[in-house]
Amino acid sequence: MSDAASAQSPGTVWLLRRLAAYLRPHWRLQAGAIVASVFVVATFLPFPWLTKILIDDVVGAGNLDLLGPVAAGLVAASVATAGFLLASNYLFTTAGEQAINDLRTRLMDHTLRLPLAYFRRQRTGEVVAHFTTDSVAVTGVFRAAFGAGPAAVIELAVMLLVIGLIDWRLVLVSLGVVPLQMLLPALLGGPQRRAGERQQTAMAALGGLSTELVAGAREIRAFNRQGWAASRLADDLHRLFSARLRAAALLQTRLFVGLIAHLIRVAIFAVLAGAILGGEIELGVMFALAQYMAYFLGPAYVLMGAYAETQHALGAAGRLFAFLDAPTESAKPDAARGLPDIRGEIYFEHVNAAYESGAPVIHDVSFTAPAGRTTALVGPSGSGKTTIANLLLRFLDPSGGRILVDGHDLATVTAAELRRHVGVVFQDPVLFADTVADNIRFGRDDISEARVVEAATIANAHDFISAMPQGYATQIGERGLRLSGGQAQRIAIARAIAADPRVLVLDEATSALDAEAERLVQAALERAAKDRTMLVIAHRLATVRGADRIVVLDAGKVVDTDRHDELYGRCDLYRELCDLQMTSDGTVNP
Repeated sequence: MSDAASAQSPGTVWLLRRLAAYLRPHWRLQAGAIVASVFVVATFLPFPWLTKILIDDVVGAGNLDLLGPVAAGLVAASVATAGFLLASNYLFTTAGEQAINDLRTRLMDHTLRLPLAYFRRQRTGEVVAHFTTDSVAVTGVFRAAFGAGPAAVIELAVMLLVIGLIDWRLVLVSLGVVPLQMLLPALLGGPQRRAGERQQTAMAALGGLSTELVAGAREIRAFNRQGWAASRLADDLHRLFSARLRAAALLQTRLFVGLIAHLIRVAIFAVLAGAILGGEIELGVMFALAQYMAYFLGPAYVLMGAYAETQHALGAAGRLFAFLDAPTESAKPDAARGLPDIRGEIYFEHVNAAYESGAPVIHDVSFTAPAGRTTALVGPSGSGKTTIANLLLRFLDPSGGRILVDGHDLATVTAAELRRHVGVVFQDPVLFADTVADNIRFGRDDISEARVVEAATIANAHDFISAMPQGYATQIGERGLRLSGGQAQRIAIARAIAADPRVLVLDEATSALDAEAERLVQAALERAAKDRTMLVIAHRLATVRGADRIVVLDAGKVVDTDRHDELYGRCDLYRELCDLQMTSDGTVNP
């Protein structure tokens, strides 16, 4: 991220207020931590004064009768201070971790509602970085700005009062110490935040590249591009190294502040030593004041560190909220209603659509998919078939025209409600690291075991599932890697059928099947299509020859619409596509 971009980043107060919203539900824990911090100070206060009594009254005056009570008081003060400090740290940590869990939950909810166009712009690894490196860095804000910082302010105020009661002149010294300690961090706050932003951006870029290289390991080895991969990785590692080095250097400026604090302690000891030699105070009082002053300087140092850590972590917070502010897919402002039970008639009315701000990919598309019938979309690659499916599923909104289902404009229906009625099988389906049965019932939680088996049987998957070691309880691994491509595709088909949608979209759903499996699944899909609207996208025209209606697309426009025989007789593009795929036994064209 450039400095110019950083200069336009949201302000510190704005970011802290947004982060505080995640801590607010856990205010009881936070309040308890602050109360415990007050008791940390309160239980420490007797310690220096008991030290004074030990020096002046026990050692100096030889009053051994006080030794037992003073020693007991010192032990009690130490134990109580440690106990309240443990409680304070635990409560601050618990509140912060719960807040960051809430933030991560919000991140996932937001991620799942982002339009597909967002993921075309961003690497997967960079999105994942918001859940890992960015959110981990933001815990520094909860720890510093809302934890160590407030506790240090309380300790400073109490110590200032105590020191004033003993010697008001030291209050003036103390009041001069804090601004002096905070001067350098205040001057470096902006650079620290920009360094934090650069570091988080570099870490996200590295995560994105790593994900890409791991996913493409087969292709990298097949094309002997290991050197290219290593070079790209080295570049990103160098950028991260430079960013982390600069951020670490800025954070280490607190050492100079610590040096200032040490010099101030030396000066205070010199003043107190002079007071002893002048007979103004006793030796024990000097030790007590020295401890109080040291305790005062400690929180001041912590406060400085909390400020620096907060500024560094706010770079990650800025990235997180920029991500959370990315617009999600949603219905238009007047679209708060659901979608009643439907028959499944689909009507595209003069629809235009484009991905992001690019050129339109479909132009003035109009067609009807009758309820309970099968409508096929065919055409050359890039003709707009998958875009039409994305529009129907509300993965993409039209830039012009309307899409109606049973007369309901999809622009006035929530995407979630629409998808309750529309099932889909993608060309490259994703299965999850779970059992076969849970992958099939993925569309709905209330699907029975019997329905799972029925759907698998329709999808021609029951036999190979039953042959697995644990049958439907078999774990299939991440993305279904323990399955063949055809098996994964058939489970995806079963998943769509099990949810019993009124509309079923098949985006090259049989592309991974061999000829025999494809024949069986096609027969099964014909059974599944009963009383259900089917929208089938296919390159292999043999799979859609029997469709009730075929929509021929080219360059984002509808060329013609009819049944196979009529189209083959009059549509040049359709006839050309059929002839290109004609088999030796003439199964495609008449």
